[in-house]
Amino acid sequence: MLKGCMKPLGIILGGILCIQISAFTAETDTKKASTPAKEVKPVQKTEMKAEAKVETPKGETKAEVKESKPKETASGIKEQDPNKILATVNGENIIQKDVNHIISRFGNQIPAEQIPAVTKQILDGLITQKLLTQFIRDNKIEASKADIETELNKVREDIKSNPGLAGQTLEQVLESHGSSIDDLKRDIVISLSLEKYLGKDLDDKKLKAYFDQNKAAYDGTEVKASHILVDTRAMKTDAELSQAMDKIKKVKGEVDAGKDFAELAKQYSDCPSKEKGGDLGFFKRKGQMAEPFADAAFTLKVGQISDPVKTNFGYHIIKVTEIKKGTDVKFDDVKQNVKQDLLQEKAQVLITQIRQKAKIDIKA
Repeated sequence: MLKGCMKPLGIILGGILCIQISAFTAETDTKKASTPAKEVKPVQKTEMKAEAKVETPKGETKAEVKESKPKETASGIKEQDPNKILATVNGENIIQKDVNHIISRFGNQIPAEQIPAVTKQILDGLITQKLLTQFIRDNKIEASKADIETELNKVREDIKSNPGLAGQTLEQVLESHGSSIDDLKRDIVISLSLEKYLGKDLDDKKLKAYFDQNKAAYDGTEVKASHILVDTRAMKTDAELSQAMDKIKKVKGEVDAGKDFAELAKQYSDCPSKEKGGDLGFFKRKGQMAEPFADAAFTLKVGQISDPVKTNFGYHIIKVTEIKKGTDVKFDDVKQNVKQDLLQEKAQVLITQIRQKAKIDIKA
């Protein structure tokens, strides 16, 4: 929404909240524009946005939506009871209205048959958001009002400097995208609070060590890869997930037996990239692909094929086909980026720990 005018604010949830819904919207846009498969990537990029951190990706791995006669879309959520309790997190409820609030931002882009899967994905993000809010409150680490206002003013200045938003206030921009100043303040509170909590022991020595271990993430190195995806996002049962794992193992067996990777992608993959033999084009170590996907790809040499890799999208088999080496980069030039990446990793660890201790009752 505000891409190009708003700079990333701290870790801003680290792409934690509702990243999955962007997979659907990216796919819809891809289908409409008939874009080449290399634009369809499993992206998990975080950008500061004023709409409850629903990212705008460059495209993600997602099973194609069959084009047919017009169908009922996300407007169908209006028929549901807005006060229905979908989940309870440490005694606090998440209701249907909370999910509807996010789905409604995508208008009629979501077909009716996709709403259950999208709802599940959004609900998971809202659970994480609730857990983080509770953690910040219980540990008394909430950002100050002055710090929150400072960040809001930065956003307002970014809007003023964006020609495409000339004459609009922050509130108007947010409202035009189904969001509000309260949504943005909530995200700012979580982001600043987590950054304060997780960053208190990050000195230059630790940042430099992280940089040295992850130079490929900062020197511009790019990998070109193809993949085969078994999409699991609509799967609800352990049996379905087990079948998905069996399928990806079967495909890996055929790859190991010498069958052509591109042909197997066309036969088995759930990603639109299958039309090009699974080719995803070039991508960098950070910011374009889901982290487990990028991590696996950057450990491979040209021609090597990974074991099954699990991401939020499903199971992948990855083949690296080309590597473009980057240029030398100095730590001081990218130190802030290094800090943000390390903060995001620490945030994911914290979330895992919080979830393990939490009492979460999913009713939907």
